Amino acid sequence: MTSPTVFEFHPERVRAAVFDLGGVLFEGGPREVMAFGTRVGVKPEEWAELRREVFGNNGTWARLERGECSFAHFLEELRHHVHSAGGRATIEEAAAFMGASDPLSRRSVVREQMIEAVLSLREVMQTALLTNNVREWRAGWQTVLDTEALFDVVIDSSQVGARKPETKIYEITRTALGVNHDEIFFIDDIGQNLKAARALGWQTYLFREEPDALRVLQRLYRAHERPSRHVRP
Repeated sequence: MTSPTVFEFHPERVRAAVFDLGGVLFEGGPREVMAFGTRVGVKPEEWAELRREVFGNNGTWARLERGECSFAHFLEELRHHVHSAGGRATIEEAAAFMGASDPLSRRSVVREQMIEAVLSLREVMQTALLTNNVREWRAGWQTVLDTEALFDVVIDSSQVGARKPETKIYEITRTALGVNHDEIFFIDDIGQNLKAARALGWQTYLFREEPDALRVLQRLYRAHERPSRHVRP
């Protein structure tokens, strides 16, 4: 029997921990999008192709996350693609492509243990939220997430006009934190977002299972527990 892979990083070098929102602190994410095609009557192979077009780095979804178009415009585009592929989707069905029309506004999807881990880490270092997000969803997730208590820095793609995996958004985050790239630890559930961060020198962790992520975050906390590396005014 082979031993489980041990995640290797250098927690003692970290001065700031950066967290993704959807898929890490909140449940959900790409899996809901993958299932959407079946729900609206598009064949799996056709939806796979459309998904790459709509949700790829050059698609309408990317424009929405950069704040370049409205959510209403995105929904019309999504419905157009669904209908072109032989499916049918009302505005309400299209809006629920991630399982709900405002998927980040539900307290039930919050990973409470991850939130506790962020709070603990903020006692010993800076913390930041780095999220690809939608302007129209901001009020919803901010009602269930106390960003002031959790983070020193919040970077929302729809506010800054850049999104992961674009280099610009990582530079914005580093500047806001006031640390070097190689002093940042970043956890996300999408590999291409981590790859772009690693290219700048960030230490990264791919979120798959919550218990594994919590163990890594505990290692990071213990490396800085005494003395405190970050004291908030």
